[in-house]
Amino acid sequence: MTANPNEYFQSSRDDVAQLVPPECVRVLDVGCGFGGLGRTLAQRGGHELYGVEVHAEASIHLAGLYRQHWIGDVERVELSVPAGFFDCIVFADILEHLIDPWAALSRYATLVKPGGAVVASIPNVRNFALLAKLIVQGRWKYESSGLLDRTHLRFFTRREIDEMFRNAGLPVELWRMNRDRYTLPVRALAAIPLLLIPELSVCQFLVRARRT
Repeated sequence: MTANPNEYFQSSRDDVAQLVPPECVRVLDVGCGFGGLGRTLAQRGGHELYGVEVHAEASIHLAGLYRQHWIGDVERVELSVPAGFFDCIVFADILEHLIDPWAALSRYATLVKPGGAVVASIPNVRNFALLAKLIVQGRWKYESSGLLDRTHLRFFTRREIDEMFRNAGLPVELWRMNRDRYTLPVRALAAIPLLLIPELSVCQFLVRARRT
């Protein structure tokens, strides 16, 4: 989540949109905000958009863009569609905010058709900058945005993301990564750790899985 709420709710998330297979028609955007990702997908064409959002004020922004949307808690809302209805479901920066993301992912997986896709972006807690503050400074300070966004309830490494998706019947077929951009002094400090574990520079994983 970014520091500016409007930027968060309207973020286009081109990096996430690129992972949505173009052949997927019915796309569910979970935690769709004000429809920033939806507008990006609509510009590409060929998608029939659906959304879930907890904030009621989103409705005015979603009307006319999403074929249908539901207002409610992502973990509790009941969607009036049959099993296997969607070709693709997207969780853009959502799973880390949920009380039980494992159960939520498994439940939504039943709404994806066999062979359909699930796309997600999830922060990486195994991150050099975060771990350096913890180890060197003894700091684990929640902030208004970033890896320690104060609304994050769950934290994941790549291995745990992979495990969560596999347990939901969604083996990951594609990984992409958003990486930190370090200043020169930090790059010098991080050179050896990053040489040994390149994954430490990742601030966010982007994944695409398929329902088996």
